[in-house]
Amino acid sequence: MITSQDMIDRFGSKEMVGVTNEQPRHDSVIDDVVMQAAIGDAVSEVVSYLRPAGLEYQADTAPRVLKLKACDIARYYLYDNGVTPIVEARYEAATKWLDKVKKDPSMLTGQVVKPPSDSTVHVIPNPVPTLWDN
Repeated sequence: MITSQDMIDRFGSKEMVGVTNEQPRHDSVIDDVVMQAAIGDAVSEVVSYLRPAGLEYQADTAPRVLKLKACDIARYYLYDNGVTPIVEARYEAATKWLDKVKKDPSMLTGQVVKPPSDSTVHVIPNPVPTLWDN
């Protein structure tokens, strides 16, 4: 769904180096193991929202908005030693948005699901009883 490059494009290599290397060996090296762990955790969280709604996406088919939200979640996981207010706010916004998508998948697909036409209920009133009916 998202890649390390998506994270770098979104937040910049300087920030990604800083949050993936607790003890940087080199100033410009991103620890790919740490990055992939955060991405994996974020994708798992996103999938946990989408699966109940019957939605699944691969990296090449995920809508841009879904990738943006997954990046915000992965970034949150990278800040496990002290989340900044903006990182936390973006994580909260992403999870609230995913919760809305879970309830209304058309937000992501653009397809409104209409109930089948054979679900129409017909109401037929009972005849009014009279004293002369036997």
